[in-house]
Amino acid sequence: MLAEHFCSWPRENLMTRSELDQIARKAGIALHYLGIDGLITEVPSETIEELVAAIGPAIFEKAAATPNYDLDGVIASVANTCFSPDWLRDTRVWGIAVQMYELRSERDWGIGDFEDLAAVCSIAAGEGADFVGISPLHALFTADPDRCSPYSPSSRTFLNPIYIAVDRAPGYSSILQDSEAKLNVRLSENVDYDAVQRLKIETLRDAWSNWRRDLSRDDEFSRRSFNAFVSDEGAALRRHALFEALSHEMVAKGRGAGWRSWPEPFQRPGSVVVTVFAANHKSEIEFHQWMQWIAHLQLKDVAAQAVASGLRLGLYLDFAVGLSPDGSATWSKPDAYLQGFSIGAPPDPFSVHGQNWGLAVPSPAPHQQESDAVADIRRVMQYAGLVRFDHVMGLWRLFAVPEGRPTSTGTYLHYPFAEALNAIAIESQRSQTVVVGEDLGNVPDGFREVLSHVGMHSYRVMYFEPEISTERADPMHPQSLFCLSTHDLVPLGGWWKHDDIALRHSLGLLDESGIAIESSNREGLRSALWLHLFGEKMESTNVAKAEALQQAIHSYAAGLDSKLFAVRLADLLGDERPTNVPGTDTSYPNWRLKALCPIEHWRTLPTFISIVESVSQKRPRSDRAGSVAEHS
Repeated sequence: MLAEHFCSWPRENLMTRSELDQIARKAGIALHYLGIDGLITEVPSETIEELVAAIGPAIFEKAAATPNYDLDGVIASVANTCFSPDWLRDTRVWGIAVQMYELRSERDWGIGDFEDLAAVCSIAAGEGADFVGISPLHALFTADPDRCSPYSPSSRTFLNPIYIAVDRAPGYSSILQDSEAKLNVRLSENVDYDAVQRLKIETLRDAWSNWRRDLSRDDEFSRRSFNAFVSDEGAALRRHALFEALSHEMVAKGRGAGWRSWPEPFQRPGSVVVTVFAANHKSEIEFHQWMQWIAHLQLKDVAAQAVASGLRLGLYLDFAVGLSPDGSATWSKPDAYLQGFSIGAPPDPFSVHGQNWGLAVPSPAPHQQESDAVADIRRVMQYAGLVRFDHVMGLWRLFAVPEGRPTSTGTYLHYPFAEALNAIAIESQRSQTVVVGEDLGNVPDGFREVLSHVGMHSYRVMYFEPEISTERADPMHPQSLFCLSTHDLVPLGGWWKHDDIALRHSLGLLDESGIAIESSNREGLRSALWLHLFGEKMESTNVAKAEALQQAIHSYAAGLDSKLFAVRLADLLGDERPTNVPGTDTSYPNWRLKALCPIEHWRTLPTFISIVESVSQKRPRSDRAGSVAEHS
């Protein structure tokens, strides 16, 4: 009966609110949720109506396939557990977390690349680390380089070709090796994405042309190898390459790189005009396929080198929670995402107006979840011994915000959580990849117990764990990855001096009352840490101990019970600038700051030496046996 009503609703509005709520409840649309004041927040009828309409007939498939959206019972429905190597059971390890773009070297092209990453892995292994973590490598928009946030990708299926080491690509000509353009992007204070992209694309086009003429190659870079890659990746790669070619064409004509700004016929991948474009631009499409192939081979090689160098977990990769609403993924499979909504977060004490992350909301239809997300996870795990799921709660529910309306009018949309966990566990075992779930924020009761049951490591940040400075017996859950801060938080030096609070105030993100609250909380944690570390009350004039603070805090943190501990590169180099300031766009150079010095100089820095030595002493590696198998 409800399905029959749905065919003509909401245009003729044949459903009663009771019938609407019944459908919404069965389909996992929350009718209310716990609000900022601790009271129940009722979801506006308009939001529920729009969500039901956006999901369409798939809502009935969802309701029939996954009728239970409570956390109770999920554990009983998860039959698989994530991989964990035997040797990790009785040991604690550490690694270095970097941003790919920030890496500088004596050979860089204005941005870090896969060759630089291999060098970092070698250094980390030599210092006793067991993994190197990097920001997401998902494909962004090559036609609009300034859209540089790794957490707003065009596609999670494919890689960002800006990280290709162009001087290691087949067909590379050294004609641009010492060009003025290369020197300019290398010497720029921050990453100049536009200049870097133009330089690298130009160089790669030249390399591609040379490669196409070389028909005698019979190695991993042969035409046969490329053809096999294109065949294996199938329609997904072709459509992504087609999107990229179209994106460049549209930008050249004064439109945006994202498909929502294109003329209507081009917004549909199966339209006649798109088919004609593809037939007339075969060479351009192949070029974008070729760049994906080179990126894949180079990252695969780095993953193998990381393990061979002694990193028992190899690369630690990040899987972003969502996708840009106008990118390759949403264009290639529009039915897999809901129109008129974006992912965000409800109001909370840290953001009283809520957050709109501007990411596409996946369709809740079970077949969409299996065909897209699982395939993307499989691709990421092929390179990594350790994978972190950004906002892992998104596997269970996402906060859907109606476009053009306040964040507070949104609601939670639930997904088949047990099925997702089972799929991740199966892929984890297949790839022999350890899994971390980023579970920061307002975590529902019972959620972390579910993650623990499935073998996922929790994600803990010192700034959010004030109890770590107390004397309690178990200050850190062993099944976790612990770090001092993340890419969305200021490094330790700036945090200690309240630089982030002052910066956010100057950018209009904190008012006077907010400054007072955060400063008070900061002082409490600083004083507790100081007392715990040095056995005395904190005095601002104690310069000697202040200089030893970085080493002392890292040593203390490394001694906690977490199986995994990540040291941030910014702290190792003494950098106090935040990588990204949430809530800003052009007012702060997000995702653009370069490391303070080249990779070749790291081991000469006193800060690097002292932190690495203190962490290695707390987490010594007696041997290099038992590494995760090389990923293929």
